[in-house]
Amino acid sequence: MTGKMLDVTGQWDGQFSYPHTLTPEFFSASLFETGSHVGGTVTERATSGANAGECFIATVRGERTSARVHFTKTYEDGVRQHAVLYTGTLNADGSEIEGEWRIAGSWSGPFLMIRRAAGSVAAEIKVAEAPVSDADCITISR
Repeated sequence: MTGKMLDVTGQWDGQFSYPHTLTPEFFSASLFETGSHVGGTVTERATSGANAGECFIATVRGERTSARVHFTKTYEDGVRQHAVLYTGTLNADGSEIEGEWRIAGSWSGPFLMIRRAAGSVAAEIKVAEAPVSDADCITISR
């Protein structure tokens, strides 16, 4: 597949894991790519800690060069005030991005994103939890 065909535009379901024994968090992402620039939004629900069950929305800005994808996730609310750098590799058929997330001077861990396809169950098989949708978060008020 050519670099031009490896476009990340679309809907993605994913998981990022924490170091130690903390529960992984699941998210949904809506990404778009223009030229080599990547942008979009991420919706996630905290699985543990003081904010367990709360929904968080973040914006994404970054780039894709060939199969290499990197972006910064910036939260929209005041609860999570850190930026998270994601660096990963888009697989050959453009259906997965796998790599590492990092908070500067703090934690890091692995992540996996699976492109959502109409009628596909691949994301459900590989990512065991149900993805978070924007509709899940709309009902949460601050």
